Amino acid sequence: MSRGWTRSRLISPKRNTDFTGGGAAVRKGYRPIISVVVLVMLSSLLLAGCWDRVEVNDRALVLAFAIDKEEDDRYRMTIQVPLVSSLGGPSGGGGGTSGDKSYYVDSATGRTLREASSVLQARMSRQLFFAHHRVIVIGEETARSGLRTILDIIARFPENRLTAYIVMAQGKGAELLEAQPQLERFSAEAMRELINMHGVAIKVKDLAQMLNTPGIDAHLPVMAAVESHPKGKTKEIQVVGSAVFVNDRPVHRIKREQANSLRWFQPAFQPFSITLPIEKNKNVSLDIHHGSADIKPIPKKDRMHYRINLQAKGTIIEDHSGIDWGDPGNIRMLETMLGRKLSKDIREMLSEVVNRQGSDPVGLGLALARKRPNLWKEKYRDRWSEHLKDVTFEINARVLIPSNGQTTENLTEEEKR
Repeated sequence: MSRGWTRSRLISPKRNTDFTGGGAAVRKGYRPIISVVVLVMLSSLLLAGCWDRVEVNDRALVLAFAIDKEEDDRYRMTIQVPLVSSLGGPSGGGGGTSGDKSYYVDSATGRTLREASSVLQARMSRQLFFAHHRVIVIGEETARSGLRTILDIIARFPENRLTAYIVMAQGKGAELLEAQPQLERFSAEAMRELINMHGVAIKVKDLAQMLNTPGIDAHLPVMAAVESHPKGKTKEIQVVGSAVFVNDRPVHRIKREQANSLRWFQPAFQPFSITLPIEKNKNVSLDIHHGSADIKPIPKKDRMHYRINLQAKGTIIEDHSGIDWGDPGNIRMLETMLGRKLSKDIREMLSEVVNRQGSDPVGLGLALARKRPNLWKEKYRDRWSEHLKDVTFEINARVLIPSNGQTTENLTEEEKR
């Protein structure tokens, strides 16, 4: 009896009920975890994975490309690709070579740029990759046929960068890519540096904005492959001026010194140097490191008049005059002479480009549209290029020279006591 009673106490209905209820609670607690696992597994079916990956050593990175127009109206596309094995480090296993050059230049023709690119790709063991290009070179003949078509082609190309610099070549664009500057490994890098130092830098997005904005015409820096002095085995690249456009076609090219006047009307001022004659055979060179221009349109009875106010700061960097620049009176004289020189240069540039060529690269029409929108729409917008020949200018320059360099007098002169 005691043994049976003990068994009934050990296995009771109450304890069986508690055990069954606890198992249901445990199973219920796992349901959120199972739902998450199923959701993650279903989501993984939507992931692309790496099925279309391309290894870096299977790509040919294009640093720059040029677009030229042939006599049969076909496009010639020229590309510049770095040779990895020639860029330093251990030799072998990096790719092909081309003599002592660190890059490879090739070109092909086609009815379209895409067709020319396909011809190039057909003879290359690596996949062309354009997403890292720095410069686009437009040949002179290509520019004459119109920039709108070229920009449409560039914009539709998915790997193209709107922040790439765009330049116009003097002659064939391929010549710039074939040049081999001595200070840079690639001509593409040399062009990029030269644009920032000696030209008015224009990117693809800037050119597109100028072409689709009424009241301003496009302009591009012009580069050429030139012989070095003394003459070497290879050619260097040089900024030779700027091309100004009407609509999307070039109408005139201004020299590099005259193109400096365009810098005053850019969103960001780019410093430049200028040499000022003080007397016969006595010159002073200055660095203009700060500058801005304010354009104020003034309607006249039969024409538009513009008052342009310049603000400039400069530093003396070379002196051949023998003048004591520690004297405040001499500095004020230099500021006045420099202001006259800058005003004269800008007036000559505007007279040539605006009045004679009918181009508006500085945005005179844009300034009128912003400050007198009704007058712009009613009278000038539709025939602005025709009105440019009658535009007059008034240029005022305020120049400050807060620094005269490291010294005020020639170090070899005896100090006056």
